[in-house]
Amino acid sequence: MGIDRRSFLALGSGLVAATGLAETPPPAAAPRRRAFVGACPPSSRELAGRRPGPTRVMFIGAHPDDADILCGCTAVKMIDRGFKVKFVSVTDGRMGHHRLSPDETARVRRAETLEAARRFGLDGYDIYGYPDCGLYPDDAARRLVARKIREYEPDFVVTHRTCDYHADHRATGQLVMDAGYLLGVPHWCEEAKAQRLRPVIFYMSDPFTYPRELRPDVMVDADPYLDKWCEGLDAQVSQFYEWLPWDRGREEDVVALGDRSDIAKRNAFLVRWTAGRKRADARRYADEWRSQHPGAQVPKHIEVYEVSEYGRAPTESDLRLFLGE
Repeated sequence: MGIDRRSFLALGSGLVAATGLAETPPPAAAPRRRAFVGACPPSSRELAGRRPGPTRVMFIGAHPDDADILCGCTAVKMIDRGFKVKFVSVTDGRMGHHRLSPDETARVRRAETLEAARRFGLDGYDIYGYPDCGLYPDDAARRLVARKIREYEPDFVVTHRTCDYHADHRATGQLVMDAGYLLGVPHWCEEAKAQRLRPVIFYMSDPFTYPRELRPDVMVDADPYLDKWCEGLDAQVSQFYEWLPWDRGREEDVVALGDRSDIAKRNAFLVRWTAGRKRADARRYADEWRSQHPGAQVPKHIEVYEVSEYGRAPTESDLRLFLGE
């Protein structure tokens, strides 16, 4: 007996209803990811292997507080999960004060980063010593940054984008980008062994729109880590209670805060005046958060990262590892 297309479809629908298959809910939507391009082979860990031990991450900022401000909650989360995390300041931060001399500011800021490293639980806080407001992405600086990355052998490197308000930020991002492929070239910068498995490179958040906005490839809920983040920021007294309030015209708020003995009040002050980027990103990328975290509430504060094409293209397992999942 023959059966036409309409009868076949009707029969199929009846069978689905009879077996209860029509009641099976669709699978949960997986987080939406773009296809990542990377300049550096190999495309996966399995092709080259990796050094043994905990996951290692380098946050490379231009100044002694850049990584703290923009990535501190992510760092705290990683450290809680057993990662080795290092913060880097390529410059000495000597211009970051309105009263202290540049030399004194550089000394104070170096001491403050050591205390911040202790409070955060970092595996180190390195200052490379280039003059603040005088960093250029030349060959010597590129070799230094590359050598330091090779020596630490990080799985992930996080740095600035090259569209940023501060020339030092742009230069730091350029140095990391320029080093990305060269990290695996054996006869370049031979004083440090080339990396067979180059790191995945991420950009930390910024608000700039030209030539384009930051792409929110990876987002971290910062809310659970704000108190520990504030504890780390509090170590950098010259910045968060002196220079930045003066620069922003908010000195009266520091006077009102007093001696910082009330930890809850201190943390509220730091979150109010230092976590603005995290709050803005939570609003800016709310739809993308819902896409990547189906069913999860949008946090009040998030830290956002874009995958750089100048490193190794991350796999899904790389992204989940970075997120501590």
